Amino acid sequence: MFLLANLRLYFKFLIVIITIAVVIAAIILNKIPSEYESPKINDIPEVPKKVYIFTDQELAQYNGIQQERIYLSVIGSVFDVTKGRKHYKKGASYHYFAGKDGSRALVTGDFNDESSNKDYVLDLNCDDIFNILHWRRTFREKYEFIGYLSGRYYDENGAETMYMTGLKKVVKQCREEKEEAKNKREYSHHVIYHGKKAKGLSGGIVRNWVGVPRQLYTPGVERPQCVCVSRDNSSLIKEYEGCPSTSTECIVPDK
Repeated sequence: MFLLANLRLYFKFLIVIITIAVVIAAIILNKIPSEYESPKINDIPEVPKKVYIFTDQELAQYNGIQQERIYLSVIGSVFDVTKGRKHYKKGASYHYFAGKDGSRALVTGDFNDESSNKDYVLDLNCDDIFNILHWRRTFREKYEFIGYLSGRYYDENGAETMYMTGLKKVVKQCREEKEEAKNKREYSHHVIYHGKKAKGLSGGIVRNWVGVPRQLYTPGVERPQCVCVSRDNSSLIKEYEGCPSTSTECIVPDK
């Protein structure tokens, strides 16, 4: 009986020791540096997708016929347009673009161009180039970008070519010209040929005198109306600033 009592006491003591050991171990494990912890989902860095470099021959396979998937290129950027198959499959309206860079046809509409210049755009005007860039941006937003086409715009390593550098210079120049034109519109001018108008028909009325341009202010109307008069005969009619009072034509800014 004495031996049995001692064994029971021993096992109770052992259980207490084990419990204490487990608690201490748990405390220690909680203090282990974070690099030993299992990473959380949000902590796992996104693995960058592989960017492929295609040759013309490789890209040509992805036309929905040789390969089920459909790729196309715009300014050397390759996109997977398979989810838009109904537009790019054989017999569809835009099948021409499948498996190639047909950037030029995006603005010329020449879907029979299979020449080596079907991706040549430097001879196009600024509006056409902007339209092609808009198409490329649309493809980036709508479809998956998967790589570059080596050739005119990128080399076999995916680096930009001299042609791409030249295109960027043209785009920069076009944007500067567009900005300049915008500024001119914001302070645009128009020529008012009141002399010719007054000699002929003015508002449907035949006049036999040469008139001068004036601003006609109408009560309750914010902007004055341009009228042709023979003389200043009303307080509601004012001369144009910077325009000689006897001039039959004026150049005035649009406000």
